[in-house]
Amino acid sequence: MILYNCHMFIKRKLVQYVKDCSKKFSILMLTGPRQAGKTTLLRYVEPNRRFVTLDDLENRTLASENPTLFLERYPPPVLIDEFQYAPQLLPYLKIAVDAKRTRMIESAGDYWLTGSQNFTMMEGVQESLAGRVVILKLMGLDLAEILRDETALNRPPFFERPRVNFETDRGVEELFSMILQGDKPELWKQGPNFGNTADYYISYIQTCLERDVRSQLGVKELGLFEKFMRFLAARTAQLLNMTSLASDVGVKTPTIRSWLTILERSFQITLLSPYYRNLTSRQVKTPKVYFLDTGLITHLLKWNDPKTALQGPMAGALFENWVVSQIIKGYWHSGKDPSLFFWRTREGEEIDLVEEAGDKLHVAEIKLTEGHPAGLFKSLEKPVQKRSKKALPLVLGSRKLISTSRKNLPLGDGIDLISAWSL
Repeated sequence: MILYNCHMFIKRKLVQYVKDCSKKFSILMLTGPRQAGKTTLLRYVEPNRRFVTLDDLENRTLASENPTLFLERYPPPVLIDEFQYAPQLLPYLKIAVDAKRTRMIESAGDYWLTGSQNFTMMEGVQESLAGRVVILKLMGLDLAEILRDETALNRPPFFERPRVNFETDRGVEELFSMILQGDKPELWKQGPNFGNTADYYISYIQTCLERDVRSQLGVKELGLFEKFMRFLAARTAQLLNMTSLASDVGVKTPTIRSWLTILERSFQITLLSPYYRNLTSRQVKTPKVYFLDTGLITHLLKWNDPKTALQGPMAGALFENWVVSQIIKGYWHSGKDPSLFFWRTREGEEIDLVEEAGDKLHVAEIKLTEGHPAGLFKSLEKPVQKRSKKALPLVLGSRKLISTSRKNLPLGDGIDLISAWSL
């Protein structure tokens, strides 16, 4: 069984990276979905740092209408929470940092910012503060954080790991319990508690997602937006057909496109692009959709029992979604942006994950089974071999099969079997 300590801060993989980056950059921006633990993490790293939140209307008004006075009232080192409410501060932060640089005064770690929305604020941060800011992403808890496995916190991201021995006595039903519980730290303080999960996500959608939607699009028909989310959840780990989705929801395709943008920029979903790089004309060029929190999927689809979810028709898609989200979190929580794709031909040949790393393609298949299907990765071998003879060579790197196996094992032909519990 998983052990929990409700009195202990859930140590996050990103803690050390925050410390390292704060020694190099004047401004650190920590962004991610609401209630992922951004403020908690930063206050854990420096509990005595000056703190101000722009959730407070008085602070927000001051920051918006008189940025100079705001920064004088809250001098560095300072943590400014919910920074997206006052993007007017950006040029004034630049002036403050540059003034110190001009006078040869150390400014590393002066300003820590958190933001729950990845909208126009992020464009402003990147444009106004280039060379002065590091932007980090914090999602909900990843597997190592949920399991309180401090050794695993130090592992490199998935495709960068060397082959390691691994064995566990945990089974697939326990895994699905974790998938249904979701990744929000609040839900894991006292361990699994499915009685509170439904109430939590009802509140999360009402107070967080709907507020983001209103602020960006002024959507009045929020019931229709929630209907859209339910239909989208039923399509997780599938090719995204926006025309079909629009028809089911009862809106036009441009509306679906704008709503997807909201969910993507608020870190609720990610769209995985197909890898095509001129390997073959038979490939599809439609993205696949994944939710970054499987708890949100299962709430939207009203699944509250792990056995039912495991035996249901969407079990494979739910497992695939969870694996992909874990791998993406592993990169983001290491301070890296993954170069991840999938591969699929019009005939239905598919490889779930492809990572481009220089002249190598690292690949992974995800299967809700402990079997070892034959012919893995064959669909990609011939196109890669043809490409390898051209001016820009390309070769297959590591090949992995991620499953519910309780062990990591070599399968031969350069393929490694990876237990989902070792992610």
